[in-house]
Amino acid sequence: MGDNGKPLHALVFPYPTQGHVTPMMQFSKSLASKGVVVTFVTTHHRHAQIAQANSSSEDPVLLEARNLGLDIRSAQISDGLPLDFDRSARFYDFMQSVDSMDEALEELMHSLNKTEPPISCVIADTLLFWSLDVTKRFGIPWISFWTQPVGVYSIYHNFHLLRSHGHYPPRGTGGLDDCIDYIPGLPKIQSRDLPSFLQLQDTSSDYVLDLLMKSFQSARRADWVLCNSFSNLEPESIKAMSTETPILTVGPLLPSSYLDSQNSRDITVRTSFLAEYQPSTWLDTKPLDSVIYVSFGSLVHVSKAQIEEIAMGLKESGQPFLWVLRPDIISSEISDCLPDGFMEETCKSQGLVVPWVPQLQVLSHPSIGGFFTHCGWNSVIESIAMGVPMLGFPLWSDQYTNCKLMVDEWKVGLRLIGGHGDNKMIHREEISSAIARLVSGEEGKEMKNGVMALRESARSAMNTGGSSEINMEALVEALKPTVHRGKQTPAN
Repeated sequence: MGDNGKPLHALVFPYPTQGHVTPMMQFSKSLASKGVVVTFVTTHHRHAQIAQANSSSEDPVLLEARNLGLDIRSAQISDGLPLDFDRSARFYDFMQSVDSMDEALEELMHSLNKTEPPISCVIADTLLFWSLDVTKRFGIPWISFWTQPVGVYSIYHNFHLLRSHGHYPPRGTGGLDDCIDYIPGLPKIQSRDLPSFLQLQDTSSDYVLDLLMKSFQSARRADWVLCNSFSNLEPESIKAMSTETPILTVGPLLPSSYLDSQNSRDITVRTSFLAEYQPSTWLDTKPLDSVIYVSFGSLVHVSKAQIEEIAMGLKESGQPFLWVLRPDIISSEISDCLPDGFMEETCKSQGLVVPWVPQLQVLSHPSIGGFFTHCGWNSVIESIAMGVPMLGFPLWSDQYTNCKLMVDEWKVGLRLIGGHGDNKMIHREEISSAIARLVSGEEGKEMKNGVMALRESARSAMNTGGSSEINMEALVEALKPTVHRGKQTPAN
């Protein structure tokens, strides 16, 4: 409660893509469990996708909240595009339209303030930089929510250092091996380990980098910055950034049943944009730690030639595999991307190919022996929290940095040398060899031991008295008008 006896009311607004909506919805559940009223904002288009994927005539967000006894409300605004606009094929047009949603957000906030309780703060995705000015017009705190690791936050926050050391603009392919050892809190990396927008990429990266620079200018004015990470995973990056900005780690943001088991009913997030295939029956027939789970997330595209190499690499490995192959993995126009006869020959005895699955349910299954992943942050932190070693295939954005940390710092996986940033393909021989090393080699055993240790740290962070749980409590207390912001010290 605030000093007026009314509950705190947080408006939570994720960037309208799958990898941002899901962790911020789980955060909303954690926040609401502490007595905060939450209004969760999505776009009309994403809300329609979620409802269709859940085959529900009722709002899945409201249904999830009611099942858990939480006061989470649902609100939608327009992203400025028709519902039938292909946001996957024309992603950068979609991003530009999202940057023009400020009037819709302000109108929503005025509308919500006509009911009780009024909005106490806005917790917005860092990329929604323009929401800061909207929020400040209401005279309430603006909290920036970063959905990538703290180490990547430090890279963008310290972008000026890349310029001053001559590592941006990039020097070309000859500069990919340059050593970068001056980003506060970040271990030594090479230029090839930077996020893709700081490497040689297509011209669209210019727009995204401009968006990121605007986002980090706004983030410097945030009352707090929240991050889906935990103290034992990135201690040096958290320590370094804490001297620059009021950053709080609040992760890993996963349902309670997968972490602290304090709420056995908290088993899902209900924000999937695609209908989920349930693979448990198939997984139940496979030996312990034997199945390679393959998924490249909800957004990135992969060439048809690369998909064919992955298919043959999986086949030649001889390991059972569960492959999530999105219908638009190549493009919205191409759905037939597997080699001729692959489904009939290979999937009859060795593998299962499906469009989408509940990822946490899969990663927590005892038959899963490794995760062949694009290294999106949600996938990395979920794999760590479930104790599954990884095979990294970074393609875009923060995935290169995430993969570097996963392989060389946390030592919980291998990297396939290839992908978009390196401008070369990974071939079937490398894939099958890496799978063997991960599942049955000595390296794989060491990685499994390492990831199991990190799994315990992840779970401890979210338990009562854990670092992330303490930070959540400190945030709620700091939002109360009667509590001085400096009274509680974050756990970071």
